[in-house]
Amino acid sequence: MKASVFPPAQPTERLMQAWIYQNSWTTQSALLLALGVSPDAEDAEDHIAPLASLLERTTGDGIRTGRPIDWLWWGERNGVSFHSDWWMAITPQGPIGFDGQHFALLRDEMLSDAFLQHERRLISKWARKPYWTPREAIDLSLNFGPFTTDSWRGQEPEFGDTIRERDDRIRTSERAVEAGDISEKAAPKDYVLWLDKCGYIVSEAWRRAVGLEGKVFEHMEEGQLATLLEENAQQRRDLECLVANKDAQDDLERQLAALGDENASLRTQLEGQAVSSPTGKSEGVKQIEKLQRRIKQLTEGPANPSEKSALTRKVACLEKALLGAACDAYSFDPRAKRSDAAKQIADKTTQLGCPTADSTVRDYLRESASIHVDSNIWDLVYSRK
Repeated sequence: MKASVFPPAQPTERLMQAWIYQNSWTTQSALLLALGVSPDAEDAEDHIAPLASLLERTTGDGIRTGRPIDWLWWGERNGVSFHSDWWMAITPQGPIGFDGQHFALLRDEMLSDAFLQHERRLISKWARKPYWTPREAIDLSLNFGPFTTDSWRGQEPEFGDTIRERDDRIRTSERAVEAGDISEKAAPKDYVLWLDKCGYIVSEAWRRAVGLEGKVFEHMEEGQLATLLEENAQQRRDLECLVANKDAQDDLERQLAALGDENASLRTQLEGQAVSSPTGKSEGVKQIEKLQRRIKQLTEGPANPSEKSALTRKVACLEKALLGAACDAYSFDPRAKRSDAAKQIADKTTQLGCPTADSTVRDYLRESASIHVDSNIWDLVYSRK
């Protein structure tokens, strides 16, 4: 049993009325409700800050939404217990129908190592049997060895709440058999489904053992999957931009280094000319000042917003022009796994005396394609058979 991070906070009546009937909660909403805080509160982020790592880990596992009942179990397993008022309110059939006193009062024992070890022993013995009787199903659902008092509770569990819960379940099962909801001999899987329909807790271990899928969190809907795919694509684009920016930074540093060397050379020449010719000194000063202005331009960029805006438009226009030229002259297709378009363009820059690495050209082309061109356009430009 994992210790609770925070003591369960009793929810207000207004908070329960607002959230109890919602079909699903998000991860952040569930955490805030466990803390007794409304997800709509202005200071909600402050309350959830200490649990940021748990929130990140849960969403990283792909869990974005879930039913209220699933979040209650999730909270128990992650040290963020919900107040017993939530357990009672979310019960479909009331306290007795949802494991009653047995679960509401003994959650610590049900999540203990002793409980889990005894459950494993029962699963290994009973999960593969071809059928169960109602009495066997009821005992197994409470972690009893059928028709015995051998359980995780101790030597004499019949004197506790568990035995009263068992008696209530047995009476419920007798009526279910009379009504035809379940037969006197049914497959383990059918009994697990029946227990679940009645609102009784059935552990994930038993579900897997009888061949049912886990129920703690249902499969993600198509919309959620699409959201995750889009997040993945955006992260990939961001990574490509980082690589392109790194190459651009490297080019800038090389330009600055070259300008610095030229500046140092001119200073040396100026010092030599200063001795023999005042005119030569004046010309050298002008060249140095020109180089210094260029270095400042490269390092600081535009001085005001209008210049920055103009530079942004200029860069966008150049990106589009480069992309259009690559498509027209070299049949560049960003979807192609192999293409020599970037290399051909890089070779041309070498011939012109302004060499650029083909990897840099390739990154710029792909970045421009992802930013400026709708993905469906490529099927029209380059039809695939």
